[in-house]
This record gives sequence, C-alpha cells and structure tokens, in this order.
Amino acid sequence: MNLLRLIFNTLSELLQAIIYKWLLAIVSIVKRFIDCFKKFKRYHQLPHDDRDVTDKGCGEIDHPSYHRADPLIYSQKYLLSKGLAVTWNNPDIILLQNGVIVDEANLQPNTEYEIDATIWNNAYDAPVVGMAVNFSYLSFGASTTVTPIGTTVVDIGAKGTSSQPAHGRMKWVTPPAGHYCIQVDFYWADDLNPDNNIGQNNVDVAEAHSPAVFHFDLRNSGKRPDEFHFETDTYTLPPPVECEVQIDRSKTVDQRWEEIKRRHNRADYPVPPGWTIVISPVTAQLQPNEIKSIEVAIEPPADFSGSQSVNINAVSKSGRHAGGVTLTVTKA
Repeated sequence: MNLLRLIFNTLSELLQAIIYKWLLAIVSIVKRFIDCFKKFKRYHQLPHDDRDVTDKGCGEIDHPSYHRADPLIYSQKYLLSKGLAVTWNNPDIILLQNGVIVDEANLQPNTEYEIDATIWNNAYDAPVVGMAVNFSYLSFGASTTVTPIGTTVVDIGAKGTSSQPAHGRMKWVTPPAGHYCIQVDFYWADDLNPDNNIGQNNVDVAEAHSPAVFHFDLRNSGKRPDEFHFETDTYTLPPPVECEVQIDRSKTVDQRWEEIKRRHNRADYPVPPGWTIVISPVTAQLQPNEIKSIEVAIEPPADFSGSQSVNINAVSKSGRHAGGVTLTVTKA
C-alpha cells in the first residue's frame, strides 16, 4: 500500500509540474522583465547630469579629463608621520618688516609684521583656485593653543608652471609680551593629499652663557591622560637635489622613497660629541589640555663658536608626535 501511495504522489507532482508550475515560472520571469524595463525607461527620462548619480547621493568620477590638485606646505606633522626628520624652522614661513626678513626669535611686542607663507602644488595637471589660507599663532611650544590671526585667498598653478608656488601674506601685530610661533593651514575640497596642509614655524635663539637656557610649553591635545618624552637631533634641511636631466624610469616608487628616507634620516643627525642637553622634566605626565613648562639647558663645548640648531620633539607614550621646537645656540 505504501509503495502504491508513493507512486501515486510522485506521478501527481509530475503532472502538476507539467500542467501549471512552468506557467507560474514564466509569469514570474515576465514580471521581472517588465520591472527592469520600467526602471530603464525612467533612467533615460532623467536629465543627462543626473544619470551618473548613485543611490548614495554621490557619484564616482573616472574620466581622463578629471584631475586633482595637491596644495601643500612644509608640514612637520606629515613628515614625522612618514618617519622623516624635521626642522621646526619652517622654510616656507617667514616674517617681514618693511619688506625685509626678520628673525622670529627676536620679535618686538605690539609691532606690525607681515607673515609670508609659500604654498606649493604637487599636481602637474590641476591648479588651485581661490583657496583660503588661515594664519594663526601659538604660545611657544608643542601642541599649544591656537589664536587666529586672519585668512587670505591664493591661486596656485600646476607644478612646473610660472604661477607656482603661491605666496599668502597676512599682517600681524604681535601681542604685548611673550614668545610665539606661527602656524599656517588651508583646506582644499578635493585635495589629493590633505595631510600636508599645515606647517609651523617654531624656533628660538639664545646665546650660550654656560649654558643656553630655553623654555617652552607642552600641551596634551589628546582626550586622555598621556606621558611624553623628548627626542633630540640636529637635523637641518639638506641642499636640494639637482634636477635630473633625464629621469631614471628604472627606479620604482619604493626605491625613490628609500632614497628620500636616507636623505632625511634622523639617526644621521645626532647631537655632536661634547654637547650636553638637559631637559627638565625628562618625561611629562599631562591630563587632557594640561600645559606644562619644559626647560632645556644646552651646553656647547668650550671651544665652540658659531651657531648650532637642536630639534626637540615631544613624543607620547603611544608614539604620537605632539610637536616640537627648534632651538639655536649661538656663541661668538
């Protein structure tokens, strides 16, 4: 009996499939085809500019005519993130008075100066038009509080053109007292590399009177308590590399990057023998937004004369660079 029931059920299912299930499948296919056709028709009824817009509200542009600019300044934060040595005596930020370059370490209080920022474009095929450049100052030190000065607008041509680099200038009246560093930053909406858009000029000069003593503020800009130590070196910008008459196309990007790292390797710029640098405190534990004064005493050898720059970089326990200063010792 069970065998007969099995045979009957099997034949019944086969008969149902032959009679109407294939019709249901065809109806489902036709419905989906009609839905696709309706969507296709609605798409072609859209204006041309709206056809490439995705459901997320933005479209990805992939066309040979589309290029991105890369405005940049000598950015210590960006270079440190790449493992390169830096100087806080920014080559792209200078101060002028009556058109003459002045020493930032010897500014007069309540005096008008003009800040000149050199801004570059690392893109060969895309200019920068109408970019806002912000000028501000900080108390002398690492990660200290920013006070705005003003904003100007610059246009920068593509790399290699006569309109590149650009110079942004801003008038500034110094505060009544104190020692300050200059900061320049900018924003470009479609920047190829937005990480190299902020630079600081943070330098102090003192004459060695056994020893030369400097003070700067260290601030914890993080959201958690942190501990900082200090790394020292005597790195200065090396002479520019001569432009290649014929570019060596055999070198890979990694090989060129290794050459750059060798030229700007902090280990190759140690403190010279005979110099003594005492930083007090040796380490600093700070709460969020807490500021602590750091003292640096630099003692040159007895027979030293001239000037020597020393970079002091503040580094958190987690390896985050909080900033730094460049201190220059002079001795007649």
